[in-house]
Amino acid sequence: MGMILASSSPRRQELIEKITDKFTVVPSDVDETTIKETDPVRFAVEVAVLKAKDVGERYPDDVVIGADTIVALGNSIIGKPTDEDDARKILGVLSGTRHRVITGIAVYRKRDSKLLTAHEISYVKFKKLSSKEIEQEIKRNEYMDKAGAYAIQSVGDRFVEEIRGDYDNVVGLPIKKLKRLLMIFDIPPCEIDIVDMALPKNWAVGRSGGMVVFVPDAVYGDRVRVSITERKKHFAYGKVLKVVRPSPYRTEPLCRHFGTCGGCIMQNLLYETQIDLKGRYLLNTLQKIAGPKVLEGVDVSSVCPSPDIFYYRNKMEFAFGEDDGTVVLGLRERSSPVGGYRKGTVALSECVIFSDIVRDIFPIFREFAQKTGLGVYDPYTNEGFFRHLVIREGKNTGEVMVLLITKSGEVPDMTGLMDDMPESVKSLWWVENNRTSDVVFFERKHNLYGSSFITEEMCGMRFRIYPQSFFQPNTRAAALLYSKIGEELKDAGVDKLLGLYCGSGVMETSLSSVVKEVVGVDIELSNISTANENCKTNNIKNCHFYQCSVEDLFKKHRDVVNNPDAVIIDPPRAGLSKKALKNIISLGSRRIMYVSCNVSTFVRDIKELKEAGYNIKKLLPFDFFPHTAHLETLGVFEKE
Repeated sequence: MGMILASSSPRRQELIEKITDKFTVVPSDVDETTIKETDPVRFAVEVAVLKAKDVGERYPDDVVIGADTIVALGNSIIGKPTDEDDARKILGVLSGTRHRVITGIAVYRKRDSKLLTAHEISYVKFKKLSSKEIEQEIKRNEYMDKAGAYAIQSVGDRFVEEIRGDYDNVVGLPIKKLKRLLMIFDIPPCEIDIVDMALPKNWAVGRSGGMVVFVPDAVYGDRVRVSITERKKHFAYGKVLKVVRPSPYRTEPLCRHFGTCGGCIMQNLLYETQIDLKGRYLLNTLQKIAGPKVLEGVDVSSVCPSPDIFYYRNKMEFAFGEDDGTVVLGLRERSSPVGGYRKGTVALSECVIFSDIVRDIFPIFREFAQKTGLGVYDPYTNEGFFRHLVIREGKNTGEVMVLLITKSGEVPDMTGLMDDMPESVKSLWWVENNRTSDVVFFERKHNLYGSSFITEEMCGMRFRIYPQSFFQPNTRAAALLYSKIGEELKDAGVDKLLGLYCGSGVMETSLSSVVKEVVGVDIELSNISTANENCKTNNIKNCHFYQCSVEDLFKKHRDVVNNPDAVIIDPPRAGLSKKALKNIISLGSRRIMYVSCNVSTFVRDIKELKEAGYNIKKLLPFDFFPHTAHLETLGVFEKE
């Protein structure tokens, strides 16, 4: 048994010699032009697999290495030039751009049909090239067998402004990644029982040979046959080859896109089991970080299930993408340690955790974006116009708000967008976002049609929701949480309540009937304005809202925040900063009620509160996010 490199590239041969000189070269006969795949990463991996299998058919006992390197500008695949004119054209297109160099790798043995694949992505920023510089490179006549019509070792600083990632990958073979693949290739497959799920990633957990193995795509309770794809010092990753014995907790996913879309990760698991796993994760994390005695004397409730397990979300942020030149709308693909993450957009025709409204709205914006020809935003190159489509829906009113998020620039005519929109759409916005991160940011916003807000009903009240308003994403589950907090406040005889990180004041307004006075504080002035509007709409007289950060609480509003009977904090996922936590403790309130959407930061802050004399008395988890790993948790603290 030997090793074969299925490539005639002298660059790959030189690179592979860094790890072994015991290989032979057998070029494959694969015609890359016949491959229909249009996604750059999948294309590179598919070609690598075809090359490895082509040679492997002739040498079934040998380990065959296939590789393919391409250049991708946006979602366009740029391979090797066909002639001098094509090379000249390619270099002109790449001039001044940041593009991706992608290499797909396949390690294959025909005898036992064993195949491991991987890919590497590097980023190359070209300087703006003059026609003279391009012609000089053409005269070198080194372009014909090079993806992108250039060899990085040849053009060097003359063309390249910046390289991010593996340099060897740009040359033609990511040798470090190949070395890891070869190290684990001969590890025999193993059968393992899935005994837990590693939340919040939702990777199945088993053991083999005393080592923890994380197995994406397996389900709690499965017995699976696994191929080890990567081995670390204390754990490994495995790929499911076969489900030997399906879990009794498995169920058929409702959504046709489940498995590729990153919107939810547990639709194939019974909801009762999801809740059990989330509750276990909460308690295990508490005891792991805060100590085994943290729950002594604590009244721990079971997880309160969501009233709706499908169509429960009132807001979703969808992403524009492209598939073979066609604009698509959907969610970013699910990340995996086995297959890598490409930030690709999975085209959706439905979203069962959100609303049926996407069936009517998506076609309108797909067609609009396609007709403009302005292109979709590429998170790798930061180029393209259309970025996100955000939809908000009042679950109890049926009112819908749509926000089109784009980069700034030439603005297409948007006047016809409402012509075919459902009647439920009461508000349409255009938002400009020029940040490089792949998140929705409200740099500038424009109300194109209808009202500037939609309304939602909850807890017997009516609330306004603007584009940036914070509103718990599961309306009916939030009502259960607020009702429970109200019971706690009433039982404790609270008169003055201070709400920190109050957002648009929905929780504080909802609790106004059980206390004499409510003060809310939030850093966003727009949230404070909306909170005051919500009070006026519901004729609430005992709520007062102030704008400032919790870090500046005493500097700006010492008089109004002093001496609360209870403090409610509902911070962002990052939890509390040290200064914010110090200020909260300095308030001297006997009771703190901490609402958290991040178990890890919640547990971290518990330790600080405990050191300040606040003991957790009750722990009440609420499932706001069925089919995902997330959990909303209420901790009730009292100072002795």
